[in-house]
Amino acid sequence: MKIPKDQINKITDARLRLLEAAVWLFAEQGINGTTVAEIAQLADVTSAMVHYYFKTKDQLLDAVVDEKLVGEFFTFVDVVQIQEQTSAIELVENLVWRIINATDKMPWLPPLWIREVLSEGGMLREKLIVHAGFGKKLNFKEIFIMAQQEGKINNEIDPGLLFLSVMGLTLLPLSVAKSWECIPLIGKVSKQELGKHVTALLKNGLAVPGSERK
Repeated sequence: MKIPKDQINKITDARLRLLEAAVWLFAEQGINGTTVAEIAQLADVTSAMVHYYFKTKDQLLDAVVDEKLVGEFFTFVDVVQIQEQTSAIELVENLVWRIINATDKMPWLPPLWIREVLSEGGMLREKLIVHAGFGKKLNFKEIFIMAQQEGKINNEIDPGLLFLSVMGLTLLPLSVAKSWECIPLIGKVSKQELGKHVTALLKNGLAVPGSERK
């Protein structure tokens, strides 16, 4: 993953530039492997400027979670605002494409997510659980419970695991996308092809066994 230094330096606000530099470096090197000096250098500011905006590295991590992960990413994948006519299966399909499209704007997201949220000991995991307000997204789970009660989706699906499953099926492959062509079994795969694959996999798995959906 090539870090777009020129693109980062086009951000005129120094604080926002620092946050953008931080997520790119964290995604590439990991949080523990990234120094404040490296963030400052990529953002084209002094290390003192980093400390001016963020007194500690922990404050910087809080800002990354609040503004880059919650403020930007979950704006794309917010599943609370759901139209009544949207079926449970359509909701999953829409979520898949929202995540994939979000990575066009945030290429750093998949590797950062795998490194620092999903991995054991990831430094953003606990912060994200607290800051993202996942409790407010219970509508997502409830919609699938209701759809199961109405016989519209597979009863063997666990509604509580579905959101995590969608995240894993999209962000995990995207985190290793640069290696796809090096793996003969996979070959070159576009985001469009990944999205079609994931939605087909989920939609057929969500369907009631033996039923035919229109």
